[in-house]
Amino acid sequence: MIRYIKLLGVAAIVAIPALAQAHSGATGIVKKRMETMKDVGAVMKELGAMVKGDARFDPSAVARRAGDLKVHAANMPTLFPEGSIHGPSEALPQIWKDFERFSRIASDLESAAAALSSVTEATALPAALGAAGKTCKACHSDYRKP
Repeated sequence: MIRYIKLLGVAAIVAIPALAQAHSGATGIVKKRMETMKDVGAVMKELGAMVKGDARFDPSAVARRAGDLKVHAANMPTLFPEGSIHGPSEALPQIWKDFERFSRIASDLESAAAALSSVTEATALPAALGAAGKTCKACHSDYRKP
């Protein structure tokens, strides 16, 4: 397990500069959605640390960050207006070919975030966070460059 955690740490150290470079030059709506996705990732990381026991379970922090996630999910479709694939965007054209499904996944994330915001026991956090994570994975699998 410690080896796995070290490997994740090394991967993060390598990925962070690449991510920063990938986002350089982004402007307008592309920059706004990249910043939003960065915060979504931060929410998942913060709550994931509680699941793993790396951070103390804090129901008020869970509710607050789940609320942030819910707002981001509600706004997600507006961050992808047709044709906004320019610049350093990681979005695939498939988003606009199947925008109804993309919007449905964002709605599913919003619902999962609402459920997550009501978690008051540490034992309920893994399943609630997992449900939110499934929506992220579904979107990334089909609509984001690898």
